[in-house]
Amino acid sequence: MDCTLPPDVRKWKESMRRFVERELVPREHTLPPFANTLPEEVTAGIVAQLKSEGLWGLAVPREYGGAGLGLVALCALREALGHTTLWSLARLLGTEPPILLYDCNEDQKRRFLLPTLQGKRYGCFALTEPNAGSDAAALKMRAEPDGKDHFLLSGRKIFTSHADEADYALVFALTPPAGGAAREGITLFLVETDTPGLRILRQLDTMGGDRPSELLFEDCRVPAANIVGVPGDAFGLAQKWFACDRIALQPPIAIGAAARCLAMARAANAAPDAQIGQLALRVYVAREMLYHAAWKADQGLDVRHEASMVKATATTTGLEVVDQVLQWFGPAGYGRDLPFERYYRDLRRFTIAAGTYEIQQFIVARALLRGFSPLNCFAGAEAAAGGRQPGPAHT
Repeated sequence: MDCTLPPDVRKWKESMRRFVERELVPREHTLPPFANTLPEEVTAGIVAQLKSEGLWGLAVPREYGGAGLGLVALCALREALGHTTLWSLARLLGTEPPILLYDCNEDQKRRFLLPTLQGKRYGCFALTEPNAGSDAAALKMRAEPDGKDHFLLSGRKIFTSHADEADYALVFALTPPAGGAAREGITLFLVETDTPGLRILRQLDTMGGDRPSELLFEDCRVPAANIVGVPGDAFGLAQKWFACDRIALQPPIAIGAAARCLAMARAANAAPDAQIGQLALRVYVAREMLYHAAWKADQGLDVRHEASMVKATATTTGLEVVDQVLQWFGPAGYGRDLPFERYYRDLRRFTIAAGTYEIQQFIVARALLRGFSPLNCFAGAEAAAGGRQPGPAHT
């Protein structure tokens, strides 16, 4: 395959990079140390300018008014955004809504997807639980039928980002079996955040300044019309969200941040060329992995295992590059006049959120040992030893 970015994607990436250099980097010093957003009026001005320059909604499908550039394009746009510590504005820049909203029915799209694309509504993703982590198969939250047309949700979700700003939440819960099924299934609900029975129990302070929420659901009554997809069959939706998130959310930001920090180190002669080159090699590998996985996703191929590989590689690479460059700059690097300390705090979270580095290693190892990893790197050794042949790759 040709791993170079298509000409139109390169054009949009270069345009976004110029926008970042011109409009966002000069504003970095205005962001308080432990804040993640600029004042609303400043953000509104940035969004208006993005729209005027044709940089709004590029990864949104054409049928919804976007350019339909796909996951490769989204990664390219986010990599460009990674060249500023204001990368957290990405969620306000109209690049994409929560991907699972595209699985909604027409009525749900009218009520949730379209307003989100227009910047009128904002959603949050509520999967992680206090005793289940991000393992969808270990959920405890329950949704019991209440009459024919409603469910009562009870349980807790934790580390839910931006819940305090969201108009609705995508909530995964267990529902009773239907049609003689042997066990409970996982169902995805769209829950308005002002629904009685739902409240923010607390917000957790973090070293990066973001404040994820713990949500408490106490007989929270939700219409059955707000179920996304087939009741009891949302495990695949959770996997879909994780695959997209682990490719297109954190890795491109981490790569963009690492590239910027290395460029600053090179310009300042902060370290020998060989040391800078060694880190540049790692960034190159992470970038190639990222775009290969994004390309496969755009072809409709299964990228669950590549997603874990990309997240583990890109986020740790980005963090280690930033840490090393900060060290090279000494006291100046540790100070807040340069972007390194902010990047370090942000990228440190990337190795934890949406599945820790250790979880990604476990997913990759399990896939290899069970014989359905796309790598199939044990095939030759097992064949030589007369062992079991791996099954076909899920690609």
